Amino acid sequence: MIVGIIGVGNMGRHHARVYSELRGVSLVAVADVNEEQGRKIANEYNCNFYRDYREMFQKERIDAVSIALPTSLHKEITLYCVQNKKDVLIEKPIADSLEDGKEIVKEAEERGVIVMVGHIERFNPAVQKLKKMIDNGKFERITSIYTTRVGIFPPQIRDADVIIDLAVHDIDVCNFLLNKKVRKVYARAGRALHSKRADFATIFLEYDGTDVLMQVNWITPVKIRELTITGTKSYAELNYITQKLRVYENLYKKSFDSFGNFIIKFGEPNLKDIQIRTAEPLKLELEHFIQCVKERKKPLISDIEALYTLDIALKAIESYKNDKLVEVNPEESGFQN
Repeated sequence: MIVGIIGVGNMGRHHARVYSELRGVSLVAVADVNEEQGRKIANEYNCNFYRDYREMFQKERIDAVSIALPTSLHKEITLYCVQNKKDVLIEKPIADSLEDGKEIVKEAEERGVIVMVGHIERFNPAVQKLKKMIDNGKFERITSIYTTRVGIFPPQIRDADVIIDLAVHDIDVCNFLLNKKVRKVYARAGRALHSKRADFATIFLEYDGTDVLMQVNWITPVKIRELTITGTKSYAELNYITQKLRVYENLYKKSFDSFGNFIIKFGEPNLKDIQIRTAEPLKLELEHFIQCVKERKKPLISDIEALYTLDIALKAIESYKNDKLVEVNPEESGFQN
């Protein structure tokens, strides 16, 4: 499998590293307008460098490509790749507008090209394990999820606010875990340190029977990536960074007191540290992408699901800008549960 990369900055350079480690994969070229950075990566991984991705396609035989560029460039460059029959992995989000995202999806479907969006937390082993536990009824009815994704401002982010850059991770994870549709979105956000874009936000999502509260910011001096989930049977704490998953099982008995009143008696919960076989999520993601390209199969995260995640994030931006609750119609993004 012969691959190339368009954009080898903060994220693209890691794509180069991982591709160079995968068996059966040959990284032949990288393209970047930053010639110094591009040549550095090309030299490090013994591949060719191009300033223009179009020249790269003209001179190299490439089966699939990673796009790790500012979101505003996703539509133009992804459409060029798709029209040239190159399977594509785009770093999240799929685009910066629902209309642009739909155009990518439509073009890919018409040309039979795989477009996978890099929602990397889907491939976090702790998230995968939690999903299996949820599907097996470990939590019974899930009443709420709380997520925290905070840290310092990333200088490489130039065209997205904190909701598009950070919150889309947790929106996608919650969609994945719950397998439900978001009904309503309410968000508050603002600028604390950055003069042009929102750098902190609190987002409330109402799913069918489950409430989700998300905190994201670029102003916390420590990097935190955590999720907690409350169910009628169990409670769990997940750390994305350490890939640790801790579950507390509820121990309670339902009975009646001497007056005939219904009561619930709680005992000490059973605490379990779930065994996780840790692995680098990006490596798992790129392995999955290559497998989908080889076998022509649908990726774990489809382009339609990525479009739906973007729609929810954009609704959150609409909510905080207009200070109102926004209802979500999944059909607007073409998403069907």
